[in-house]
Amino acid sequence: MSVNVTIITTANRVRKFVQQDLQAIEQLLTTLQRSAQLFANRTLIIGSEHATEIFSPSSITRIEIETDQDLAAFLPSTGDSTLTRLDADTVAPPSETNETHMAGRIDFFFEGGDALAAWYSAPRPTMVNERLMRLTRLFEQPVIIYTLPAGGIGLMNPGCMTRAQIGNGAETLPAGAWRLEPVHD
Repeated sequence: MSVNVTIITTANRVRKFVQQDLQAIEQLLTTLQRSAQLFANRTLIIGSEHATEIFSPSSITRIEIETDQDLAAFLPSTGDSTLTRLDADTVAPPSETNETHMAGRIDFFFEGGDALAAWYSAPRPTMVNERLMRLTRLFEQPVIIYTLPAGGIGLMNPGCMTRAQIGNGAETLPAGAWRLEPVHD
């Protein structure tokens, strides 16, 4: 068993790491239980016998942990909603929204130019206020967890997001929102 870790920073730099030692993997996975505080910490330190790297978590846009092990037991619950990264060659199906379910593409954009396309699927909140709250509080979450198509998870830092584009239109917008149509050049 091995774990591949990719860290993307706001400078749009990508660092990759690997671990095959089971004890070190267990230690890494145990820290995921505190993933909600990951980007609020002062430092993220990654060490090996060759070097030690110190990251400023506020300058990390995303961390991806690739593994074939099920990581659900190490993560906070996301309820019935799922967010899955879309690979560049993946064609997303059309968005769908009905009385009980919603699904669609969301594109996340970060400081420094990093971007992530994902597919979101969840039960549709029945109350309009709850649907609006999901829109207005997107950037207030401490971490957004998503799954990787080949296995593993990703952790997004909402503090480094500059915008998100949701593939589904909204019939009702929060108070103060601007209703405008995009111009495509």
